[in-house]
Amino acid sequence: MSDFGFKDPYVAAVKARIFSMNHTVPVVDISHEIEHFNIAHAAYVLKTVFREFPQGSVHLVCVNVPITGDERLVAVKLEEHYFVGVDNGFFSLLSDKNPTAIVEIMKDAQYSKVFPEKGVMAKTAVALASGTPIYNVGKQVEALHRMLNRQVRLGKDQIAGHVIHVDNYGNLISNILEADFTRIREGRQYLIRISRYTASAVYDSYNHLEDGEILPIFNSSGHLEIAIRHGNAAQLLGMGYDSPVYIDFI
Repeated sequence: MSDFGFKDPYVAAVKARIFSMNHTVPVVDISHEIEHFNIAHAAYVLKTVFREFPQGSVHLVCVNVPITGDERLVAVKLEEHYFVGVDNGFFSLLSDKNPTAIVEIMKDAQYSKVFPEKGVMAKTAVALASGTPIYNVGKQVEALHRMLNRQVRLGKDQIAGHVIHVDNYGNLISNILEADFTRIREGRQYLIRISRYTASAVYDSYNHLEDGEILPIFNSSGHLEIAIRHGNAAQLLGMGYDSPVYIDFI
């Protein structure tokens, strides 16, 4: 996963290096359209999908990689998956669980400040995917840099959340979870407030309502998503990342 895009040869360069070291390693693209340097966007995308892969999978995260030479590159074992990337707070956003192993990847004389993803990061990912124990790819460290996710406020009569992602369709994905909604609702009616608009129902598919109407839905990852039937919710509602979303229970 990266913020490289597809206009330039960077994705191909990293893949070429991986295949040159082990041509039998299967490589799956998660996304190369992460917003430039946007750690929160990258964390949301990977968090929603990494558990779909088999345990033991290796995730190479090429987002917001500094090129000063002072950055700390790490390999992390978390929920029986391996991750290779930069210790910039990203990994603390992936899971509420603590890593079971963290190592700092050592930089040799050939370390590239310009394109470390193609060098030591790809090399480490291939080593892990080829069965090398994680403690053989670096020196053990005790903790990672941490960042805090936007927290949902859960009250007796209200859930207050925020938009944490806008997808390619313009759907607004919030940090409000279906499990919290069901627990607090207790069978009551409710009103969803987004911007100056309201909705009084959550639907179970995108095929309800007429074109242009607001369509709240809990998506496949359990997050409350605000869509507009055959429309772009972000544009039409004037909302984006960090915009507030409320559910009031009546």
